[in-house]
Amino acid sequence: MRRLALLLTFSTSAFAAGGTEPKDITQGGIQTAFRLLQKEYIRSSDLTFDVLNRAALSGLLQRLDFGAELVPRSSEAKSGALTGVQAELITPQTGYLRPREFTARETKELEQHLREFAEKKVEHLILDLRSPAPPGDFNDAADMLSLFVPKGEVLFKMKQIKQTGQTTSEAEINHREPVWTRQMLVLMDDETNNLGETLAAVLRQRKQALLIGTATRGGAVRYETVPVDAEWSLRFARAEVLLTDDSSVFKKGLQPDFVVSMPTSLKRQVFHATDSQDVKSSITDKPRPRFNEAALVANTNPELDSYLKRSAGQALPEDAPRPSDTVLQRAVDLITTRALFQSAKIDWNRKAATSQEPPARRAIPVTK
Repeated sequence: MRRLALLLTFSTSAFAAGGTEPKDITQGGIQTAFRLLQKEYIRSSDLTFDVLNRAALSGLLQRLDFGAELVPRSSEAKSGALTGVQAELITPQTGYLRPREFTARETKELEQHLREFAEKKVEHLILDLRSPAPPGDFNDAADMLSLFVPKGEVLFKMKQIKQTGQTTSEAEINHREPVWTRQMLVLMDDETNNLGETLAAVLRQRKQALLIGTATRGGAVRYETVPVDAEWSLRFARAEVLLTDDSSVFKKGLQPDFVVSMPTSLKRQVFHATDSQDVKSSITDKPRPRFNEAALVANTNPELDSYLKRSAGQALPEDAPRPSDTVLQRAVDLITTRALFQSAKIDWNRKAATSQEPPARRAIPVTK
């Protein structure tokens, strides 16, 4: 048991006197430190083998970061949160899609909505991958990517080290015709899960999408979850996603093409609010009611009503503004700006004015 505790301990760094470069402590130094603490520490009785093992495992998991973690077995089942794909036409030419859990059922919903957008001749697509979903199945990631990538193309590769120590790389190939072939904008942040990060990486590498938001954490790996006791399971990275050029985003993350920061707490408020109403409400402001011709015809005065409520100490709707989705707003602004420039027609080869125009009169100097 003691040997296990020592083996699980990871290397630490020790600084030499004078602030020189750190050097890794040797394995012999680690064992010596353990022996000293167990014998000479002021409360050495607290350093039981159980405590040492737990500390070693905790340190190892901290070093691996999100590459491995302990999860309660009760949380392995899907939560009761709202699932499915949120779909909406923000403008007649701009469609919005947000998968919530990246499941096989949501892949079918994505395909259905994409076909509806195509029938309505929608020109622009915003794919929101910021949902804080748990790690998913990469078969679903391949199915989602097949909606955008041409038939016969390699979607991504899965790199895995077998128990024999041999490294294998399996390519996922699209075997169907895509549904959406136009460019799109992809929204992402540090809560984008492993499937969403893979979708963003593949679409950006293929130059089919621009990424907007903040950097992802670099968790594009396939996880495996194994129970370790009655209460806990160990979830660890078993295979790594490689792009077609064999590059990886694991531990690196994706950097957006347009950085737009938004607090995570505010984003979750926006998602919670838009679950019960349209997404467009998170990027548009509702004007304050004013006295106008319509109010005059209806024999009402909303400004007077607001004044009376304010005088009575009552709250008004504009006192509690709705949370705004800054990232989505910037994506819509980018689409609007791009469409404006594309619609502008400038004739750079326009000829000079013809002789039909009256000649300019020359000024006659005044003589005294």
